[in-house]
Amino acid sequence: MRSAPITQQRMLIDLQSLDSRLARLRHERSRLPVLQRIEATVERLKTNRREALLAQAALAEARQEAERSEEEVAQVVRRAQALRERLHSGETGARDLSAIQHEIDHLGQRQQVLEDRQVSTLEALESAQAQADRLAQEEQDIRAAGRQLTAERDERLAQLDQERAAVEDQRSDVVGGIDAELLAEYEEVRSRTGGLGAVALRAGRIEGGSLEISPQEYARFASAPEDAVLRAEENDVIVVRMDI
Repeated sequence: MRSAPITQQRMLIDLQSLDSRLARLRHERSRLPVLQRIEATVERLKTNRREALLAQAALAEARQEAERSEEEVAQVVRRAQALRERLHSGETGARDLSAIQHEIDHLGQRQQVLEDRQVSTLEALESAQAQADRLAQEEQDIRAAGRQLTAERDERLAQLDQERAAVEDQRSDVVGGIDAELLAEYEEVRSRTGGLGAVALRAGRIEGGSLEISPQEYARFASAPEDAVLRAEENDVIVVRMDI
């Protein structure tokens, strides 16, 4: 059984408290709620960009369709105008007048159909443009929200890093007063248990955590020399007596 002054053993409890705080700070730093919100914002932006690409493609197609429809109407109008000029030129034979008039009437009907279709294509173009504009505005809103969240994240991380630096300074001060062998034993135990190196025994109870001791084990602790470095049977952590 190793031995070390009880005053130094009790410094392990201060050290454990600081190490636990550092562990909590590391955990909090990697689990900030704002990080999840940033991830969700990034996913929203990806979705927006996919939808925007589809909207731009739909807009281009709607614009082409509207231009095609406009040109079809223009062609019919030009053809009908040319026939009317021919009809009234006086240069057309009588037997052709009826055919020309018939074609003009047919073109009029065709123009009406095409103009109705043109209205539909313009409505589709307007709808496609509105969708593209909506997604463009949504992208701006998402990016603005992302910048705000990033600023919030950076501010919180700076606070945590400042707190961590202060705790690490305190830890260095405590470590400087602990015997090297005792400190090495504490670090070995803490490494093996995943963070727990020493626990405090006060009034027959282990403070904090879920470690329990039996009456027989407590009797062993109570009868041990004051400077004895004790280990718990359950997980072999250092047990520091605070009442002696």
